[in-house]
Amino acid sequence: MSEMAPRSNGAERLYALELENAKLRKINEALMRRVEQGLADNGNSFTFFQVAAELETRIQERTRALEKAMADLEASNFALQEAKLAAELAKNQLNVAVETIADGFALWDSDNRLIHCNRKFGEMFPALRPIIAPGLPFETLIRAAVAAHLIRDAEADPEDWIAQRLAVQQAPQDSLILAMSDGSWQRVSERAIAGGGRVAIYTDITEIKRQEMLLRERDLAAHSQLLHATMNSIRQGLAVFDRDGRLMEWNPRFVELTQPALAQLDEGGGVHLAEWSRCCPLGGTLEYTTPQGLTLEVQYNPMQGGGFVMSYTDISERKAAEQALRDSEAKMRLITDAMPALIAYVDNQQIYRFTNKGYESWFGVPQSEINGRSMREVLGAQLFDDRKHFVELALSGQASVFELELPAPRQHIEFARATFIPHFAGDGSVLGFFALIQDITESRRAAEALQQAKEQLEVRVAERTEELSVANGRLREAIRAIEDAQQSKTRFFAAASHDLLQPLNAARLFLAALAGQELAPSVRPLVDKTGTALESVDDLINTLLEISRLDAGAVEAEPRHFPVAQLLEQVAEEFAPLAEAKSLRLQLHSSPAIIHSDWVLLGRVLRNFLSNAIRYTREGGILLGCRRQPDGLLIGVWDQGLGIPSDKLALVFHEFQRLPEHHSLCPKGMGLGLAIVSRLARRLDHRLVVRSRFGRGSLFGVVVPYGEADAVGPAPQPDPPPALAAPAQRQGATILLIDNETSILEGMSTLLADWRYRPLAAASASEAIELLKREAVQPDAILADYHLDHGATGIEAIRAVCQHLGRAVPAALITADRSDEVRQEAEAGGWAWLGKPVRPARLRTLLAHLTQPAGE
Repeated sequence: MSEMAPRSNGAERLYALELENAKLRKINEALMRRVEQGLADNGNSFTFFQVAAELETRIQERTRALEKAMADLEASNFALQEAKLAAELAKNQLNVAVETIADGFALWDSDNRLIHCNRKFGEMFPALRPIIAPGLPFETLIRAAVAAHLIRDAEADPEDWIAQRLAVQQAPQDSLILAMSDGSWQRVSERAIAGGGRVAIYTDITEIKRQEMLLRERDLAAHSQLLHATMNSIRQGLAVFDRDGRLMEWNPRFVELTQPALAQLDEGGGVHLAEWSRCCPLGGTLEYTTPQGLTLEVQYNPMQGGGFVMSYTDISERKAAEQALRDSEAKMRLITDAMPALIAYVDNQQIYRFTNKGYESWFGVPQSEINGRSMREVLGAQLFDDRKHFVELALSGQASVFELELPAPRQHIEFARATFIPHFAGDGSVLGFFALIQDITESRRAAEALQQAKEQLEVRVAERTEELSVANGRLREAIRAIEDAQQSKTRFFAAASHDLLQPLNAARLFLAALAGQELAPSVRPLVDKTGTALESVDDLINTLLEISRLDAGAVEAEPRHFPVAQLLEQVAEEFAPLAEAKSLRLQLHSSPAIIHSDWVLLGRVLRNFLSNAIRYTREGGILLGCRRQPDGLLIGVWDQGLGIPSDKLALVFHEFQRLPEHHSLCPKGMGLGLAIVSRLARRLDHRLVVRSRFGRGSLFGVVVPYGEADAVGPAPQPDPPPALAAPAQRQGATILLIDNETSILEGMSTLLADWRYRPLAAASASEAIELLKREAVQPDAILADYHLDHGATGIEAIRAVCQHLGRAVPAALITADRSDEVRQEAEAGGWAWLGKPVRPARLRTLLAHLTQPAGE
């Protein structure tokens, strides 16, 4: 009808113009006749001519307008034909597009009648294909679908579902999901269009729904596993019953607490609520004691959709605590009744709530006539007014102490000191106050005697002060003497330890030379055991030297700010192979905290802890970690070793203390490691923490103060890696030996000769130069002791020999002095450093490097 409208309007317009044109022609003819008649009658031809001319002009104008309208009409008809062709083309293209849509498509007019649909729409409702045609009402379609049982959602209440579907179709908003009876799912998307119609897209989402169901089933399975894991991990017994009261699920804690008969559980849910004596009444809570002596609290918890959960909580400890509390209250009353003071508790309404025996005896009335009554009523107006100010202070949150005089002596109490202490609630409000009244009658009576004695005491104090001044002077002199003796002892021990290293070094050299000889099979074990014994003596002397250096204050702490994680990772990496060798698990629990300590000394403390943990742990794990504390970061080593008896914890930091219980795990050791740790902790001003349970394990830790992130510097470089394999030995190389100990020169010469070197031994620099002149040789390397006779040093001897030769000779200091100053002096001269007693393997490696040609 819309295509015919323009054509109808143009024809009517043309028809009207033709009628008007005919009318104008008739008027023209009539006017012409009248003009002609007028000329005949009046002869006013000019007037009629003017009228005729005017009429002709108007007729020409109307004729041109008519021609223009005809041209416009023809153009409109042409445009109308073009628009009709375009509309038909668009309609065909729309139909093709709609048919190519993979979803169902339906177009409804404003009266909810079907205008157009594609083939897919009909395929979605195969049972309704006969009625699906243009003009089909929407309501007729859905009623037919419901009647054919195509929609599963409408089975329960068809009419209600139809009403809801019509309401949604009238005001479409979101997509509508339809569950079909054949198991498929459709999503309907409806939108209003101009003119009041509706357009609907029907999408088959069966595969999406199937995937959703699979995911839901997986989620349910995962949730079920999580639920079972949760039930099995909680400390309450749980039992799940269905709506019929049958036991369906339970956790191990339920079986552990209630211990039902196994036959009941094996029935797989056959235990009925009426037969289950351990269930409490529905909606309530009960407590009962099991035959095993446990007190259980059973609680009923309903579930949505029917069924309920019974929770069983072991409250035996709580019951025991309640009984203990009641016993404690009884003991507390006995204690307060026995105390020689008046004790009372008053609430914030100034009502007595508690009084002890002394309070009741002072009033001379029983407890029932005091507790529950106001202070004014019990004390009377006069006594209450004397205390009113302090009562108000206590109820405002301020404690007060005051003295009072009782009106009449009762139980020999004339003067008393009262203390009112507020009782605060969790929110800060005052619940009441405690009143403590103590008898000070005797102290009042003794005050005068005390005042009299005070004057006499002042005189005696002055005399004693003078005597104490003299005694303090003597004490300071004694302390100074003790300190001097301690320093002298420390220096003596350091010197003695140094002197012990000299013969020990010679013994090791002779033993190394002996080990290089061909020995009888029966002698070889003796040589090896002698070497082991010398190793132990070496370790002992080195440890004693370290202790003497710490006692003498030679070890200075250099605290700095650094992340604790850097040190812990370095120490854990060092000890991981040792733990792995004993099949122990070494775990690291680090922290991002910044600490303030000495990197080297703190590392020695932690290494000692780890070494002991690995040494005294047979199996299990060792944890190197840290915990934050208010006063610093606790860095410690937790192990699962043998542990230490509680009565022997105080001994572990003493020198030469080894527990007999640990001998079976490690027969070696001298009991000095923790003594060194104790001295290092004092030097660092760090607090040590030790906790142990015999047979379970121990914690050895140190509390380190926190540092500042802004003050963190570069991390210290770790110790250099072990030296590479020694190069091939240079046979026949000449080695100049300088040492003032004859035994060491003999042992060194014997050992070097066995190694195919040519040793030249001298006791001093001058003797070495004379020896070189006499032998007319150039040494390939120099080995010199640091301390020589007459205060000379090995460094001076090396420089003198090099000056005599006119060239630098590779050299090394071999000394028992392990101070940092000697090391630094050797490094400054470009020489190697080797501590006594000398280990033959290290000496051989050192010589191989020193005698290598410069090009290599």
